[in-house]
Amino acid sequence: MRLISKVAVLWLGLVLSLILSLSLLNSAPVLAGFWDNLWLQELPVDQTTPPKDAQRFEFTGALPAHTQLELVGYYTSSVCTRKEIRFPNGDIANPYRATLNKSSVLRQSLESTDKAKPFSFTLALQGGGDCDWQLEDLVLDLTLLPSHPVWQKVKSLKDKYLHTSPLLTSGQPPAKASPHDGFYLSQEFTIEPVPAGSEEDTNLVAALPLVLNPVYYPMVIYSPKTDSPFEVKLKSNLQSTSRLWSSTATQLVRFDKEAVLRVQFNPEILPDYQVNVWRQTDHISVHYPDGTEYRYPHGDVHLYAYGKPESMLNTLSASAKAEDKRVLAQIYWAGNALAEDREKARKFYREAAEGDDLIAIQWIQSQAAYAGDVEQSRYWLQRAARLGDVEAKLELIRQPFETILQGKPNTAEAKSDQVSAWQLLNQLVSQGVPEAISMMALYQVLPWSPYHDAAAALANYRLSVQAKPALAHSAASDYYYWLEDFEQSQAFWEIAAERDLYVAAEYADILLKPATRDAHKARFWLEKVVSHGEKQGMQRDVLGQAYFQLASLLDAGDGGSAEPERILTLYQHSIELAKSFTNDYEAKAKARVQALEKL
Repeated sequence: MRLISKVAVLWLGLVLSLILSLSLLNSAPVLAGFWDNLWLQELPVDQTTPPKDAQRFEFTGALPAHTQLELVGYYTSSVCTRKEIRFPNGDIANPYRATLNKSSVLRQSLESTDKAKPFSFTLALQGGGDCDWQLEDLVLDLTLLPSHPVWQKVKSLKDKYLHTSPLLTSGQPPAKASPHDGFYLSQEFTIEPVPAGSEEDTNLVAALPLVLNPVYYPMVIYSPKTDSPFEVKLKSNLQSTSRLWSSTATQLVRFDKEAVLRVQFNPEILPDYQVNVWRQTDHISVHYPDGTEYRYPHGDVHLYAYGKPESMLNTLSASAKAEDKRVLAQIYWAGNALAEDREKARKFYREAAEGDDLIAIQWIQSQAAYAGDVEQSRYWLQRAARLGDVEAKLELIRQPFETILQGKPNTAEAKSDQVSAWQLLNQLVSQGVPEAISMMALYQVLPWSPYHDAAAALANYRLSVQAKPALAHSAASDYYYWLEDFEQSQAFWEIAAERDLYVAAEYADILLKPATRDAHKARFWLEKVVSHGEKQGMQRDVLGQAYFQLASLLDAGDGGSAEPERILTLYQHSIELAKSFTNDYEAKAKARVQALEKL
């Protein structure tokens, strides 16, 4: 009996506790707090408290009238973490606890009224605080307010369209436009900071300071005989091409040790520029303001941004400008926006070149040179040179000097051409053209040249490299390959290898030859090649050779200490890359791997 009483009391206590809990949950503030805490996935923004001296982004610009700009910084912390139950591949019988970084968001926003409004935002890379917050990326979100003329314009278009093409499942269109009515007049622009020299630091990463002058405009999507017959999205030229439903653009930016990372952001809204999209049962058509139209099968729509040539084909076709004809030629040659038509492309290239468009002239000249048409190639070089093209002038100078490189003298008319070419070269050198200075150095350094002057050659090589470091490879190659003078070339190799991984690999190969061997330096440059080659898309044959050479040096302890923990991996990388090209090292690498695996 006493046992039954205890059970009854316990049961009554549980019931009362449950009732009390439910009554608390039914209280609005408590209920909201309960669910907020249950689903909270990021820490409050006040957790992001940057130090005063923290490295930071600084955004400045002018916000157009009747718009809102929100700057959102997304921070993460490896110090503050959270646990989460996960079910691999949906297997609820084998859950595991994952440790994840906590996150925090910092938001700043600004609205303009009927006038443009200057703004200045700052956002720290290191958020500070106990969690040591680190900025992952940030978003600039531009929104057109309901008071903006574009909003009013598209609302009028919607009301008019729905009057003739009503919704299938409702009677009257909504009386007041809102984002829920298919108005998406905002666009996000994401900036991802990338540390200089990191694996993500490629040629797609922009340098700072960054200046952005994006143009925004509406895109209206008509979908007849559907429940969503009218939608509006905000597009911009931050992406040159985009998909129908994409609404974000991303830019990677490189940062190093500078205290302030400056970004100028000056958006412009085009109220009179509008792209119309019609979704039909069998296709989607896109109409641009000048009447240019494209048709696509469903799911394969390309949108060309404002200012892109593909968005104004009608304008280009009606234009008599040489530049516009060349742009048309490029579109027909590429065969992306329009079906490829090489004959039309050549026709437009020719018309543009006859109109003195330099890019078109260069294209026709290169085609003639490739086809072996010497007369036409020289004709277009002369046309380009008259327009001031330095490359064309240098090529015209180079042609009479070909016999000098072959060790032969020019005679008769060719001799006269050589004299004129040397005079033209002197003119370019006096103008300080680095490529001309480098070319003059070549003909001065050759012992059999009529212009031989070793001291002047060295001075000119140094002068050209000082003006344009990319010319260091030419200087190094000329001394090493023409004169077999490694000592004189070495300083230029060092400059060139620092700038170019391919040159670094070439220089390392030279440093491993018996007459010029320096294993210590070779290891240095090979380390640079294998560290950065793959992420920069280096040719597999060059990278594979570098892996093998470095593995061999480390294996023998040549040029430094042996590193057995890396040798096997480097050999294996070289073998994997060797599969795609003919080489003379694969068998040696495999034999060495087999020997190492037995140890």
